[in-house]
Amino acid sequence: MTVFAVTRTNDEARMANQEAMTNGCGYVRRPAAFGREGLARAAGRFVVAFSPFIRHWRVALWLAAGLGVTAAGCSGKPVEVVEGRPAMDTVVTVRAIAPSDAVARQALDAAWQEMDLCVALLDRHRAPSEDWLKGKPEARKDPRQQPSDVWRINADAGKWHTAVDPIVTTCLAAAKEVYGLSGGAFDPTVGPLVDLWKKAQEEGKPPSDDAVAKARSLVGMDKVEVLIAKVQKAPEEMPFVPPGAEPTNPEDLVKVLHSVGLRAGMRLDLGGIAKGYIAGRMAQRMKQAGATAGLVAAAGDVYAFGERPASLVRDGGDRRWGVAVLDPRFPDDRTRFYTAVHVRDQAVDTSGHYYRGYTIEGKRYSHIIDPRSGRPVDTRLASVTVVADDPAFSDAMATAIAVLGVKDGLALVEKTDGVECLLLEAVLKEGQTDQASGAPPADAELVAHRSKGFAALEFKPPAE
Repeated sequence: MTVFAVTRTNDEARMANQEAMTNGCGYVRRPAAFGREGLARAAGRFVVAFSPFIRHWRVALWLAAGLGVTAAGCSGKPVEVVEGRPAMDTVVTVRAIAPSDAVARQALDAAWQEMDLCVALLDRHRAPSEDWLKGKPEARKDPRQQPSDVWRINADAGKWHTAVDPIVTTCLAAAKEVYGLSGGAFDPTVGPLVDLWKKAQEEGKPPSDDAVAKARSLVGMDKVEVLIAKVQKAPEEMPFVPPGAEPTNPEDLVKVLHSVGLRAGMRLDLGGIAKGYIAGRMAQRMKQAGATAGLVAAAGDVYAFGERPASLVRDGGDRRWGVAVLDPRFPDDRTRFYTAVHVRDQAVDTSGHYYRGYTIEGKRYSHIIDPRSGRPVDTRLASVTVVADDPAFSDAMATAIAVLGVKDGLALVEKTDGVECLLLEAVLKEGQTDQASGAPPADAELVAHRSKGFAALEFKPPAE
């Protein structure tokens, strides 16, 4: 596989570039990779943890239980507020540090609102109510009964383009980037294959070669059409301009429309990037609401920004955020750490093969599908940890590396600016088998493969 040195963009750059993809006449320019390769920001270094729940030291039980925690010092000192909520098939934890309790809670509220908005747009399983499908006016106006934009894209596949929120096309732009860099190892159009293997598990029989080939023919990010165009606003949307007068700002007369189109039978599945993408947007809203530092953790996707103030750090410790990498041989033990990393303004993402997967005819298959072969990945990689500045990028990269394997995965990371990784490969002795969850046996040997700069991020996690 051939890989190239690249730079990456953050979410704000993606949005700005999408605006640049339109011109004043409403025509659309659609570069092969959404025209984003030239945009970049300074890359930090990150580390990803290996666990469905990435934890901050000594608050794991509070976070998993979804309890709010406030840490406040003397008057005038920064405060830290922690909340956890069930969402996206996990427990999402948010920590906000701000000058006051009120500001910290405003930041949390802003983060939750952003999460709810993004989930409502990106969850492909968010189907409409029966009343919405029947066109009842009350249901059509009720957000709780509306489908997600991704559900509508999939439902409209092969018929027409679907008008969507810019959040959707921005997420697709991030996905397109990793799709290109990984040679298709990460592909958000893997939906037909995911559905095929889920059905195979329900039926208790692996899919036939013909069924896999048919589903594979419906996969390919290069087949997705994203249209972004400026169009004239309807009269009722325009500002009042006296007859014969020129508008103060011509841009007030137009709006940008985003739409996405798929071929018949195709289905988007943003599960490999959505958590990281949403975490990044939540953090941005927290900053706008006044948080000086914070952390968002959604299963194996963590994004931390800023530093913890000295008043909230014990015994003069490191002010960066600490994220543990759990030992994949002990998936149910939150105290068995393999290593830990310090991060600031960085994302830590982990992709593993345990907890989720397919069991068919007694054989355990990974939940991670290789879009190129159409089958679950067959690798001894028990854990993939990626550190990068952009949480959407790191999320998708973790999945891509899990598909590529050690050699090609490390090669991709070493050719990509500002990215580090830790790959834990399980080596089984004769007679050893994986646990029922898919985790390697407790006495299996773990071989660690680190990118060149990963060790500089590590520290010994504190004892419980």
